[in-house]
Amino acid sequence: MRNIYGLLALLLGSGGIYTILNDYSPAVCLLLMLGMGISVYKGQLPQQEVRKLDLSQLAAEQADTALADWEKARGDYQRIEEARRKIRDSQLSRQLGLMQQESARLLNYVEKHPERIAAAGRFIHYYQDRAASLSEQYSELEETKLETEQVRQVKARLKETIVSFDEAYSAEFTKIINSQLLDMDAELTVMQQSLEAEGISNNQQGSTAEAVELNAAKAPQATGIGRKKRPRRGAVTKVGGQETAPFKEKITTPDNLRSSVLLQKVIMSGLAIVLGTFGVHKFFQGKTKWGMAYLFLFWTMIPTLVSIVEGIRYLFMPVDDFYNQYYR
Repeated sequence: MRNIYGLLALLLGSGGIYTILNDYSPAVCLLLMLGMGISVYKGQLPQQEVRKLDLSQLAAEQADTALADWEKARGDYQRIEEARRKIRDSQLSRQLGLMQQESARLLNYVEKHPERIAAAGRFIHYYQDRAASLSEQYSELEETKLETEQVRQVKARLKETIVSFDEAYSAEFTKIINSQLLDMDAELTVMQQSLEAEGISNNQQGSTAEAVELNAAKAPQATGIGRKKRPRRGAVTKVGGQETAPFKEKITTPDNLRSSVLLQKVIMSGLAIVLGTFGVHKFFQGKTKWGMAYLFLFWTMIPTLVSIVEGIRYLFMPVDDFYNQYYR
């Protein structure tokens, strides 16, 4: 929906400029500009993604519980995303981005398998809920701009705790799909036995690899905070008492959002190049202060030059970078 508002703002704004340059009725120009302003305002508001859960295979009581848990999971995901974009600590923001990727994969999985939402209860009601609360608390502490020793200690503990959820997310996802893995393994075992009965077998199997047995009892348990045997790529770790990020992993664009991100990238570029003189692209991004600065200085032509450069940058920057920095 945001992209529709952005495209509408671009068309209406371009039409308004055209009417000014060609001496059309001031009333027409005013209406077009008013429509552009409304579109920009609507576009910068938080957009609620419409996603419907297929609960037809669940009993009525189970369906109600699953829907409530699903809505809570989506709400907490959005809370973390909003906090992540506010947090100025780039290391923590990146770590939260990696956790959000894991969370998105988990939520996409349970969306396709609503019967597994109950198994995701601990992730929904404990880990993601706590991660959302802690992220918001960290953001609030940053906003105070206090640098007392007590504030620094609390921020450090909050950051360390949030980072510790990284492995817990992955462990919970493993636990959720474990039963499906067991069913798949059982099916493959039966199929293999059937093939062997027909005289078809893999002769190299015994010599090249040991059989891998899936067992629920052997599945990694989500022990929670601090269960880190090895750092995930991109995870924040401590070396010699100093926090460091040994592997820098780019936050990639989710496949289901790639087309939307591409379209928003083009729209943002168009807004910056065509209407950037008046800071329209900044208003659309929700950066009202920057938009007002462009608007007040438009007569100097400085905003025009800067916005053209920004528009070209938006157009040619990698999709993943645009998603991480500007996509809303």
